[in-house]
Amino acid sequence: MGSAVRTKLCFLCALSMLFCVPTLVMGAGYEAAWLKRIPLSQAIRIGTGRKIVIEVSDPDCPFSRKMVGYWDKRHDVSRYIFLIDLKTHPEAAEKVRYILCAADRVAAYREVYGGKLDFDEKPFYLHCDDQGLQEKHRKVGARLGITGTPTYFINGVKVNGAKVKEIEKLLGGKEVPFDSEDFE
Repeated sequence: MGSAVRTKLCFLCALSMLFCVPTLVMGAGYEAAWLKRIPLSQAIRIGTGRKIVIEVSDPDCPFSRKMVGYWDKRHDVSRYIFLIDLKTHPEAAEKVRYILCAADRVAAYREVYGGKLDFDEKPFYLHCDDQGLQEKHRKVGARLGITGTPTYFINGVKVNGAKVKEIEKLLGGKEVPFDSEDFE
């Protein structure tokens, strides 16, 4: 191989390292820095653990509901939940508003996700002022590029769906607390 070819190859290698390595090095850290701009004060917080999980959920999504049982077994996690209503769930918008208007949002969340308001014929809310919170949650979902639920952000990594094994790896769990095959 001639020196001119070797020089061109070295130049191409250096150029690719200049553009590719920072992306690889930043990886989750870059994403995590971006996620720090998410307004967690507007989310519903469940848990007091030191591991932070940002969750985007639809109250009528069956996988989001199933995951509540998983998260209840994780005492090392603080979940910051943003609620959105997918178009495929026509009652979800009312349920989101019901939760966000409640004086105790965590209790209302558990009530809705436990199915206690399914098939209820009375309206979930009458004249409820959610202080624009439902729209703020929608905007967070849009900003995060959410197209399906549940979606989680753990250590800056996005997890689409109820992928318990992947979530456990990101949280550093040694054992999946129940049969994860039910979710994947």
